[in-house]
Amino acid sequence: MSPLALLSRTALIVGLLAGPVLAGAWTQHRGGGYLKLNSQMVRGDRFYDRQGAGMTIPTLTDYTLSLYGEYGLRDQLTVVGYLPFFKRITLNKQVGQPSRFLYFKGDAQTGIADADLGVRYRLLERGGTALSVGLSLGLPLGRDQQENGLLTGDGEFNQVLTLQVGRSFYPLPAYLSAEVGVNNRTGGFSDEVLYAAELGHTFGAAFTAIVRLRGVEPLKNGDGAVMGGMGGLYANDQGFLAYGTELLWAPWPSGGISFSLTGAARLRNSLSAPALSLGVFTRW
Repeated sequence: MSPLALLSRTALIVGLLAGPVLAGAWTQHRGGGYLKLNSQMVRGDRFYDRQGAGMTIPTLTDYTLSLYGEYGLRDQLTVVGYLPFFKRITLNKQVGQPSRFLYFKGDAQTGIADADLGVRYRLLERGGTALSVGLSLGLPLGRDQQENGLLTGDGEFNQVLTLQVGRSFYPLPAYLSAEVGVNNRTGGFSDEVLYAAELGHTFGAAFTAIVRLRGVEPLKNGDGAVMGGMGGLYANDQGFLAYGTELLWAPWPSGGISFSLTGAARLRNSLSAPALSLGVFTRW
């Protein structure tokens, strides 16, 4: 297998499955594409405030169905899109014990969530190393007002600029990818510094394992009165270091399935809860 073929397989089967979090420095070839349907569930009852102090809240559950896609306009230029077309957020009722007094009746919200549309341009590819820049625009399609803070969007139009680097370890079926970026948020939200890295290895012909880190650090230059929803759904001044693993099974040349589990540390304005994801993908 040539280095280019391995890079292509790595980018399509491994790196791109991270969706809008970390798409990798490699671009699609002209006319090539990738599409993933993903389901994710986050459920927790522990919230950490701006100072990192933990508190118990009614159990919050966030279910999301999304589409992530890429299409190569040119060998160096790829269009990237992410659409969470169904989101359901529930907040459990609170009943006193042993009195059975109803303190909170519970609530739920269902709808489309904020989407992302962007491009990735490959600056160079040499000796197994690729370097790219990316620009992503946040589209405020979700609902940013709800009496109990169950939001499906933040109501702001943000722009994310990233620099991405990837390295293939060919002839080993492995790669390393990393990125750093800035998220310019509007509507009183603090701007953010973003960083991420992932390491992937393919075993045999069909199985791939990935370990992944992703961090968000707020610049704290927004309006402190802007909150952004219950449980840190679209929080202002949010910070965290997420870590996780993803397992991929690609028994067919045109696609396969993925499963991921993600946790987080260093939480600020964020829900403490694992994220479970299951997806199916195709490529051409």
